[in-house]
Amino acid sequence: MFIHGRAPPGVPVMKTLKSEINYDLQDTALGGRIAITTTNPKAIDAIHRFLRFQIQDHRTGDSTEIQP
Repeated sequence: MFIHGRAPPGVPVMKTLKSEINYDLQDTALGGRIAITTTNPKAIDAIHRFLRFQIQDHRTGDSTEIQP
């Protein structure tokens, strides 16, 4: 919130459903990545909205398309 001046989209739902969301740190050759998993459809939508916002706000150039 302090970086963006507001809570990014999806964060309120992610907070509410935090017990249903798993974060797994995975080491890679270049550092690491975090796998975010859940079976809750509302949490999945919130996570996607949060990640799209981050990609756009930080201009990473990553795709915002969801891949199965």
